[in-house]
Amino acid sequence: METQDLTIDDCWNRIGIWSRGTEKCPSLADVIHCRNCPVFAETGRRLLRTPPHEGYRREWTRILADEKETKPLNLTSVFVFRTGSEWLGLPAAMIREIVPMGPIHSLPNISSDSLRGLVNIHGRLHICVSIGSVLGIAKRTRNGEERDPAYSAPARLVVAVQENRPVAFPVTETRGIVHFTPEMVKELPVTVSGTKAAYTTGILQLGNLDIGLLKDKPLFKALTKDLK
Repeated sequence: METQDLTIDDCWNRIGIWSRGTEKCPSLADVIHCRNCPVFAETGRRLLRTPPHEGYRREWTRILADEKETKPLNLTSVFVFRTGSEWLGLPAAMIREIVPMGPIHSLPNISSDSLRGLVNIHGRLHICVSIGSVLGIAKRTRNGEERDPAYSAPARLVVAVQENRPVAFPVTETRGIVHFTPEMVKELPVTVSGTKAAYTTGILQLGNLDIGLLKDKPLFKALTKDLK
C-alpha cells in the first residue's frame, strides 16, 4: 500500500466535465465524459489503495458507537378530513382515491339519510354514503374568506375500501395523511355522546384541530346496512 501523502490533480474539476471554466481538456473529444478517462479511473484506484489517515478508524468507531435517536415504531396513519364542522380520521390504508365532487344519483325505493345513492367515478358506479348523517353532524358551509388555504378545495368525494367493497362519501375539506403514536390519542370528552361516541375511538390533537378517530368497521357497517 502507498504510505506517502496522496496529492491529487483533480483535472476533472479544473478542465473536465465538472469545470465551470471555458478551458476544457482536449481528451474530452475522445472520452466524452471524465468517468471514461483513464486518468480519472487511475486516480480512483490510487485513492482506494491509500491507507486511511491517522484517527480514521477511531473517528468512525466513535460515530458508530454513539447512541442513535430512535424514531417511534408504533406509528398509525390516518386520512384526515372535515365533514360539516367536524374533523375526522379514518385508517389511511382504506383510502383509495380522492376525486372531484360529481352528481349523486338517488336509489329508488330506498329512504335513508346515510345512503345517498350512486356516483360515477371513472366510468364505474360506486355507492355513496354520508358519514355526517350517521354521526349526527350538522351541515356547515363556509365562504372563500373563511377557508384555510392549507386545506384542499371542498366538495370532493373520497373513495374508501372496506372488506373489498369500495364506498364513496363526500367531504368538505381534506387534510391528508397524518401519522401518530397511541400516546398522542386522548380519550373522548364527556361532552361527546350518542352515535358520535359509539363510532369514535379517541381524539387526536393536531395543532388547533381536534380530530375524531373513527371506528371504521362498525361505521361502514352502519353506513351500508340499508343495502342488505
